[in-house]
Amino acid sequence: PVSGILVDVPCSATGTGSRRPDVLRRDANLGNLLDTQNVLATHCADNILAMYGIMVYATCSLLALESEDQVRKLLARGTVQGEAVMKTVPFEPGEIPGFDNAIDENGWLRVLPGVLEGDLSSCDGFFVARLQKVG
Repeated sequence: PVSGILVDVPCSATGTGSRRPDVLRRDANLGNLLDTQNVLATHCADNILAMYGIMVYATCSLLALESEDQVRKLLARGTVQGEAVMKTVPFEPGEIPGFDNAIDENGWLRVLPGVLEGDLSSCDGFFVARLQKVG
């Protein structure tokens, strides 16, 4: 088991649409993507992450289905086959300079294209949640 893992799941890439408009016109098989995201996140949490380890779940998608909803599913699983539950480790204001306004009520980062200020104003859209495996 590892103490930390980044789970940057395959996604629809809708957060890159301002820079790559072709992604908004392509037919992504969202059902397959959602299944893959869930399988990857669950496998990492249950089989790769050590107890009290940190998992960062990330997408470059603007769709809650691929981001917030997937994390909610992971958190709602509770104890499964003796495996520990996951909890959110919220991002705090000041922790990541320039992203304070992107921290939502759950402590997750939700960035929309063009919303950040200064050098970050051309940033693509994305989502990041930090979770911990607890006993």
